[in-house]
Amino acid sequence: MIQISNLTKSYGKQVLYRDVTLSIGAREKVGFVGRNGSGKSTLFRLILGEERPDSGIISIPKGYKIGTLEQHLKFTRKTVLEEVATALSEDEIYDHWKAEKILFGLGFTEPDMEKPPESFSGGYQIRINLAKLLVQNPHMLLLDEPTNYLDIISLRWLKGWLRSFQGEVIIITHDRGFKDEVTTHTLGVLRRQIRNLKGDTVTFFETLDHEDEIHEKTRVHQENG
Repeated sequence: MIQISNLTKSYGKQVLYRDVTLSIGAREKVGFVGRNGSGKSTLFRLILGEERPDSGIISIPKGYKIGTLEQHLKFTRKTVLEEVATALSEDEIYDHWKAEKILFGLGFTEPDMEKPPESFSGGYQIRINLAKLLVQNPHMLLLDEPTNYLDIISLRWLKGWLRSFQGEVIIITHDRGFKDEVTTHTLGVLRRQIRNLKGDTVTFFETLDHEDEIHEKTRVHQENG
């Protein structure tokens, strides 16, 4: 579980969030929504320690492992299977079947296992990075547009994998259907705050609309009172 307390982050005069307090609970799978530039990817970088907040604290339990999808493509092994196996833990380093299972799910074939990673298209190289991430089995996954390079079959497989994943997940994706089939909660950046509500995207926006309606009625009532 991650706990965020009084988090403020800005770039120059642009304030992304102010005094945000929220938590991601055990086994929560969260879809992250918000307009472009609202600070979704920034929150990922803050959680990963790649950027620092202006103020506030992000509390991460000791030994809690966070994994994210690497966008840069750098491979050190001669075959796809060997490359993905590098991400296995020391105890599992020879359990190549775990790497194979994930690679098959992401659309690789038996002959592909022995091919050099560099021989694949950019999209399939991203899939190799995704396989390396999933095989690590971290406590939390931060996924920024994981569906971009997947076909229908591998999308279906990833959906099932994420549903049965025992840890926490935060997903940024334009594929609302994918997101809503996987997530238990929806996180959203709204007026420099971040809300975490149970339910899918539709429930999230319906709740906000309902709150805005109540707020407006209260305001009108006070003005006319």
